[in-house]
Amino acid sequence: MRACVLIVLLLTACAAPASPPAPRISLQEERSYDTFDQTAADWDTFVVPGNLALFRLGGGVLEGAVVGDRGYIWSLNRAFYRNTAIDARIQQTQGSVGNGFGILCRADEAGNGYYFVISSARQFAILRATPDADDPVPLVAWQPHPALRPGFEPNDLSITCVDDYLAFSANGQFLAETRDQTFAGGQVGVALGATNQTAWVSFDNIRVTDAVLDTPR
Repeated sequence: MRACVLIVLLLTACAAPASPPAPRISLQEERSYDTFDQTAADWDTFVVPGNLALFRLGGGVLEGAVVGDRGYIWSLNRAFYRNTAIDARIQQTQGSVGNGFGILCRADEAGNGYYFVISSARQFAILRATPDADDPVPLVAWQPHPALRPGFEPNDLSITCVDDYLAFSANGQFLAETRDQTFAGGQVGVALGATNQTAWVSFDNIRVTDAVLDTPR
């Protein structure tokens, strides 16, 4: 009997602590839904001189392009948000494998904010861009995930930015979560960056919904 008790105590002592339950998110009012079938005046469009980068409307999508190794470019929706859930369909249409593209939350015109990005090589990351850093800092490092569709296939992304809680899903599957208190609010946006050759990416069906964390009873 003593041996059995000792084994139980040892197993209890060695067991990993239980992970806290994942926060529950409640969706509230839909703030915007852009299909880009008509002019979407609330999204930035531009052409960088020399055709180094652009965002434009056409073919029922918001389309972005940037030459290789120039860093991220972004287009913002000009409304200000705090706690949101954001969905978007994103598809690379030209360029080499490994380009990064995705959704921004709590962003500003200088490109600061949270980046929820995937690559055409079936990887993802959550990044934080701040004025004091030359490049976005990984909050969740780049890593592969089988839920992501490769190459020029479309991916349906969903992100959550509520209080300090950040979560990322793709094609109906959870990818990762983290917490950060750097930014409390800002604009919603989309971004892309290219390696090697010019990348073209289309963004569509961008839905922004107010969200709150459920309080346990």
